Amino acid sequence: METTSNSSGDGVEAGFAKLHGEDFEYYMQTYSIILGRNSKNSPPVDIDLSSLGGGTKNISRHHARIFYDFRRRRFALDVLGKNGCSVEGVLHLPGNPPVKLDSQDLLQIGDKEFYFLLPVRSILGGPIGPRSHVVTGRGGVVSRNEYDEGGSGDYALGYAKKMRRGGDGQLADKMVEARSRVDRKADNHQLLLLEEKDVVSSVATLLSDLCGPGEWMPMEKLHAELVDNCSDVWHHSRVRKYLTSEDYPSPESNGKPWYGLLMLLRKYPEHFVINTRTKGRVTHEFVCLVSLLS
Repeated sequence: METTSNSSGDGVEAGFAKLHGEDFEYYMQTYSIILGRNSKNSPPVDIDLSSLGGGTKNISRHHARIFYDFRRRRFALDVLGKNGCSVEGVLHLPGNPPVKLDSQDLLQIGDKEFYFLLPVRSILGGPIGPRSHVVTGRGGVVSRNEYDEGGSGDYALGYAKKMRRGGDGQLADKMVEARSRVDRKADNHQLLLLEEKDVVSSVATLLSDLCGPGEWMPMEKLHAELVDNCSDVWHHSRVRKYLTSEDYPSPESNGKPWYGLLMLLRKYPEHFVINTRTKGRVTHEFVCLVSLLS
């Protein structure tokens, strides 16, 4: 079986989600990937389905995109190819809204079928749902054995399937819906932690590059540096949260587009010290990096 990922690291088999086919596994290590077929006249795709037996006639060069929808806080499939994609037996065509993806959904593009799987434990460590088949991963990273592939160990899902076969579909649907709510809440928390860690890492890198040991940087200057270096890279929702004050309509945030960033850094006193100086009615904040992130 071929195992791939969209990371240039050490080949660790881990990621935010996994695509699992009969003869391949793919670990998503970014928030967005392109599926299709490679061509000399276009940039390479993340998953070349034609090389995996998906055919060439029915697969467009850029056929589909799987991405994390930050606004709705879920993974979704955006259909790009003219022949469409099937999710759980339903054909979706280009131009339609992105399709919500749940763990264990069966996807088909061209002649290739594969499953979309979400982790059964947090990427930052700890279980994210009442799954009895969770195992310990390497350093808190979701490894290849920690994805929701069902099986007898998953009592809630297995029992719900038995009830559906027995005719008690309404109760089964309620169980699955309740379990889905728990999973979504845990997944949202997991992705929020990942986002915070990425922002904190960017701030630590900037401060270590621009300041000497024990030096202070005004939050206004730190904000300007992040706007220059990150506003074109970060997702617009992250820019809104940490580089504007739109999500913080309190009087304390007036004139401080870095207010959300300030609130975040205060959550990590082991890495950052915040100093506040007041002159007249104006309060200025300064930040100092006291330890690098491990």
